[in-house]
Amino acid sequence: MKTESAASTPNTDQTDLDQELTEVARGIAAVTWDLKALNTTVIDLRGRVSYTDFIVVATGTSERHVQALARRVDQEMRESGRKTMGAEGLDTGRWALLDYGDIIVHIFHQDARSDYDLERMWSEAPRLELEGAPAELYGHFDGEAFDA
Repeated sequence: MKTESAASTPNTDQTDLDQELTEVARGIAAVTWDLKALNTTVIDLRGRVSYTDFIVVATGTSERHVQALARRVDQEMRESGRKTMGAEGLDTGRWALLDYGDIIVHIFHQDARSDYDLERMWSEAPRLELEGAPAELYGHFDGEAFDA
């Protein structure tokens, strides 16, 4: 009879946490779609960096749109019992950053997203599949411009 060592047995708590974080990241994407964010993507950084597991990137079409997206994401996260560890750029509307520890949310103005180009920086990292993404809100981001 074969026995597994503790090291090779999957940690159920860790698996549950990974699943929960995956669903929270997908939920953040859905919140951005509700407010018509463009090109929302979720980059899976589990096992690649120590400071977060997922980065959610979305685009607003105006400064007010970026601010509204950031406020709504933060409101939804607070209502689910998650508080930000830090937030930046909420007043300017060019780039808002919400840090929830295991998930970091970047919401860029459409004119600023290519300046930071997080997708290219993390091009080797997998993306979460986002079922139900509205086709009209999910164009192609090529690092230079959006093709809707």
